[in-house]
Amino acid sequence: MGKPINIDGAPAAPGRPDNAVQLARALGASDKLPTKQLTDTPTLIAPEQDMLLKCESAIENLNLAFFAAGKALQVVRDAKLYRGQFGTFEEYTQERWEITPQYAGKLIRTWRVAEALHTAKPGGGLETIVSRKLRYGQAWELVPVVEEHGVQAAVYLYLALIKVKGATVTAAHVQGAVQALPREAAGHKARTEDAVLAYLGSLEEDGNPPAVAADAAKAVKALARAAKTFDATTIQAALAHDPERTRPALRSLIESLAAAGGVAVSFTESPTAVEAAAGPPATEEAQTPAT
Repeated sequence: MGKPINIDGAPAAPGRPDNAVQLARALGASDKLPTKQLTDTPTLIAPEQDMLLKCESAIENLNLAFFAAGKALQVVRDAKLYRGQFGTFEEYTQERWEITPQYAGKLIRTWRVAEALHTAKPGGGLETIVSRKLRYGQAWELVPVVEEHGVQAAVYLYLALIKVKGATVTAAHVQGAVQALPREAAGHKARTEDAVLAYLGSLEEDGNPPAVAADAAKAVKALARAAKTFDATTIQAALAHDPERTRPALRSLIESLAAAGGVAVSFTESPTAVEAAAGPPATEEAQTPAT
């Protein structure tokens, strides 16, 4: 569980999830973290000793405050707070905490998005789900989005997932949504939500029907946004990038729309013709059933 934490003179129980934000905030503002050591002396000066104490309080509670630990490890590494007892950061992580430098590096790469999600106020009770559900596994799967598109893009994606899946979101869901996120949608809230809905709709988990919007008005808005998002240019780019995944996704979408509209469709088996047309798979017939 870790040792008791003392933040600004107020003791707190070890390892409680709601202390993770306090632990991280105690290290300072995210854009003002120390990036180098303050002095060249082998002995830490008073401000460094104070910072090391706060960092080690966060790392002690690694299991339930992984992002505070990651933030703390970054400070210890960049400000070389380990130098009082250890020659390198790698020695510090292995001997002081018995964690590998590789894992320490992953925690450092993960903490920013985890902190952003824990401090987000999306409303509708979503922040409660985040604080209870978000763990290292889910946060780690968001790192590729963070490193390519920024923290906010990753926040939009995870919040879109829990908006539909709630507390049942798994690391596998996050990984799949990240892989399915169109590049042009990253960083745009509405486009990200549409992409996540499309991804979740493509899943057939336990034979359950695809996730749909509970509110009919919201469903209309989602369809309108999807119509703008998945235009001919976007589909053409998707086909050029990954035709093997794009073709079945398009076919599934067309079949769903056709079934909802009472239209019968059948498909050719000529992917070359499809790609040449830069559009959805061609139909051999499309007719309204006789009434």
